[in-house]
Amino acid sequence: MSNKVNPHHATTTESKDVDLGQVYTRTELFIENNKKAITIGVVGVLAVVGGLLGYKKLIAEPAAAEAAEMMWKAEYYFEVDSLAKALDGDGQWPGFLSIAEDHGSTPSGNLAHYYLGAIYMQQGEFEAALDHYKKADLEDDVLRVMAVGNQGDALVELGRTDEAVKQFEKAAGMTNNELIAPMYLMKAGILHQQAANWAGAAKAFKRIATEFPTSQEASTARKYAGHAEAMGG
Repeated sequence: MSNKVNPHHATTTESKDVDLGQVYTRTELFIENNKKAITIGVVGVLAVVGGLLGYKKLIAEPAAAEAAEMMWKAEYYFEVDSLAKALDGDGQWPGFLSIAEDHGSTPSGNLAHYYLGAIYMQQGEFEAALDHYKKADLEDDVLRVMAVGNQGDALVELGRTDEAVKQFEKAAGMTNNELIAPMYLMKAGILHQQAANWAGAAKAFKRIATEFPTSQEASTARKYAGHAEAMGG
């Protein structure tokens, strides 16, 4: 994922102390540190198939089971950063692209869309990443929130910062997770700050400081909440 920040968005010398690049790095580290948790901890997601009993037994469950069986090799390639094979497969096992296309209605298909979003962000294909994150309709609490928030990352890279703020705030509003919610609130606050929307910035930073006082972002959030209020928030 790109760590660049548009210098034209910086409004004060102080605001440069924290930038979106640093916060983006935290998102990347979260994904990197939790790759195995993502691939192992989604068993419950893969097991959830809705519908009437007959449809569930005769069509949905077999389709979901088939898709889940296909996923393991692509997940392995993702874990070891062999992204080309994770995308397209290795000739014997399918990659995320074909799994998402052929099994898009299954839990594994939705998970494949999430992986595709993460891969395309790493490759700088931000439109493609945004599209796949939108299609990642996940049951897992953490990944569902990250699929929404990571749309904001893609939108920032595409220069669509107004839309990005909404995605960050939406993601933060979906969870009380002390790692994820402050991360997305910080991103929203920084974008508000860069746009001189001091009221929006103060609101985001204050929420971090009051609701997540022990988070990694809390100290910085308190500092920037005060600055935003002094500037008119």
